Amino acid sequence: MDRDSGARPPRAVRFTLADLDEQIQAFLARWPDARGDRRGLAFVGDGGARLRVPLLAPRIAVGERLRDYAGRASQPPGVHLAVLLRAGAMAVGCWDGSHLVAHKAVRRYVVRGNGKAQMLHRKTRGRSRYGSRLRLQNWKRLLVETNERLHELESGHGPFERVFLGAPVRLWSELFAAEPPPPFTRDDVRLQRVPMHVHRPDFAELMRVHHWLGLGRLELPSA
Repeated sequence: MDRDSGARPPRAVRFTLADLDEQIQAFLARWPDARGDRRGLAFVGDGGARLRVPLLAPRIAVGERLRDYAGRASQPPGVHLAVLLRAGAMAVGCWDGSHLVAHKAVRRYVVRGNGKAQMLHRKTRGRSRYGSRLRLQNWKRLLVETNERLHELESGHGPFERVFLGAPVRLWSELFAAEPPPPFTRDDVRLQRVPMHVHRPDFAELMRVHHWLGLGRLELPSA
């Protein structure tokens, strides 16, 4: 804690993708030399000012000048996916710009009575009984259904420009190891992790996450 230092947290303001151009021009007026940070997520000005663009906006190149980015910031998001995965549930949505063109949500019984997912429990216990085998089968079936749906969406609406994946890192390897694998690789430049907590996937959660992807954040140094 640093209560005695007198430092104040920056003032933060949320804005939507539709307001990005206006926010960029206002930021440039105060910090004309702002550049993209090392993570490619925000532009940084003097004194700790940060303009974090919505994830649905064009991606920032590391070190890119904000005045250069301004020329392409208004490009609308093309065909993109949001993939949410948790133990026992998945939700997938495909958007063309702001229009939701296809979606699917599935739930499977893979969680034990104590709330622990079977694919994690199997790593710490011995022989599986019938219930354990059923949960493992359901989990594998869910991974297959997820990837099959992704291939269907790519065939019907692709190619995707961006893929947003909301899943615990420990589940990534199982998703990419499933047969068939997803229509993208782990190092695909289109793939971007959703940096927020995702609740149990369903249609409502899919829409909540997508709305969040369209929000930016302006952080101004405290006076």
